[in-house]
Amino acid sequence: QPASVETIEAVLQRYQSGDDRETALSFCHLIRERADEDWSDKTIARLVHYALSHPDLEPGRLNICCDKSCREATVEYLFQNTINCVRGVAAGAIGQLLWERKDRLEKVRPGIESLVRDPHPAVRMAAIEAIEPVLNIDKDLAVHWFCEACKDDLRVPASPRALHFFKYTVPSHIDLVGPVIQQMAMSYLEEVAFQGARQITARWLFHGFFEKEFAGCCRGTVPQRKGVANVAAALLLDKKYFQHCQKLLRRLMNDPDKEVRAELRGIFRNKHLISDPEYAAFVKDYITSQAFADDPYHFVRSLKDLAGNLVPVAKAVFAASEVFSTTLQEKTRDITSRYPLVATDLSSILLRLYEQAQKEPNNQIADRCLDILDLFLENRVGRTMELTRAIEQ
Repeated sequence: QPASVETIEAVLQRYQSGDDRETALSFCHLIRERADEDWSDKTIARLVHYALSHPDLEPGRLNICCDKSCREATVEYLFQNTINCVRGVAAGAIGQLLWERKDRLEKVRPGIESLVRDPHPAVRMAAIEAIEPVLNIDKDLAVHWFCEACKDDLRVPASPRALHFFKYTVPSHIDLVGPVIQQMAMSYLEEVAFQGARQITARWLFHGFFEKEFAGCCRGTVPQRKGVANVAAALLLDKKYFQHCQKLLRRLMNDPDKEVRAELRGIFRNKHLISDPEYAAFVKDYITSQAFADDPYHFVRSLKDLAGNLVPVAKAVFAASEVFSTTLQEKTRDITSRYPLVATDLSSILLRLYEQAQKEPNNQIADRCLDILDLFLENRVGRTMELTRAIEQ
């Protein structure tokens, strides 16, 4: 059975081995994993002491990706360091203590106040884990601490926990967190500007905030346009935001930058988008877009995985086939790409549609399938021999 708190604290008291990094990390992990226990004030004070003054992380240094300086680190590198340094792990343990019991806030408050002003951005990033439960205790205080942690380095509010924090503080505290989001969107760091534009777009869609900033992001830098595209693609299937999102995506699917267009490639992982008649016009526009030409794999794969009768989506199948037999025919012969494989999948979809149309019967669709397959052979679309064998079978 797990040792009791009394036993653990007796051992800690009798056999303290100092405050070296490994001992301190183990202690913080212990408190985090058993945060529901009735720890003594002395044990909690030791945790706060680590949050206040343990030397790990050193100023300007990193424990993970240590070949880079703190100034050079990406958001992801800093975030990895939050769980690999004593003060960062202490922040997580403080957060868990507060999730379990709200009455511990005054005991750990000095630790949180130190963490949000810590000189190392990775530690301030970790501090957000200690701040989150305070939203349920004193929301104004939690937001104040959050803004304090973010003010000197915009990589902090671009981190995963901070992005989660925005969900619970907008719209109630938009006057305080709004300026942070605006600064993120204008950052010279691409990953920060991307996350800032995502927040701008989401808050504009959800609440109508940041109208001017949103318009700027739509015609702004590549990271800003990527942020807009990312959110619009994620919310496209939400009926509440569909009209706004499809309007945005119709422009972005032909954006001059491939990185921006790439944000749309995953929208057809949800097969509902292809089969829902309400999205038919949008699907047709997408098929003729540059985004489709860049990477038609997910779209064709969704068609292939679509269960049941394909006759209701025949227009989408034919539109994709037309693009493959014209605009993309040269690429389908490039064996170093996956265009030939996608063309083969599209051929099998056409054959399946042909068989289903014959059974209905629907001669118009069946004849159209044969015409397109002939066109594929004539224009040597994809792997011609494989297509011939498929037709013969």
